[in-house]
Amino acid sequence: MAPKMEGVSSESGEDSSNGPTTTSRRSICKSTEEYRKRRERNNQAVKKSREKTKLKTQQMMDRVTQLRSENDELEKNIETLTKELHLLKELFMSHAGSAHGVQVNEEELTRMLVEDPEVNEGVNLLLSLAKGPPPRPSSNGFL
Repeated sequence: MAPKMEGVSSESGEDSSNGPTTTSRRSICKSTEEYRKRRERNNQAVKKSREKTKLKTQQMMDRVTQLRSENDELEKNIETLTKELHLLKELFMSHAGSAHGVQVNEEELTRMLVEDPEVNEGVNLLLSLAKGPPPRPSSNGFL
């Protein structure tokens, strides 16, 4: 017969020497100090785990909110740039047609900007000129 431990009883209520039992788990009597200590440690661990999960969830929600806001801002930026591109294409096409008698459709313009490095260089030059001339150094070497 197996020795009995104080405060520990067989869950099935049967003695283990009578043959194999379906469960060999032992439970601690709820009135013992050991049981109270284990419950307290378990309660603290559960509390800590739930706080950690809550913190992670909150951080994730904050990140989702931040990314949604950033996404909305980027979508507005795309919309603004698309409108600006469309306006600039229209201005270029109307200027090219009226000033030089050249008819350029939108597909040709897009193809020229993408494929022709010379045109791309010209566009960059025009953009730099539109920003104004670079500052000239003064006679003492400072701006």
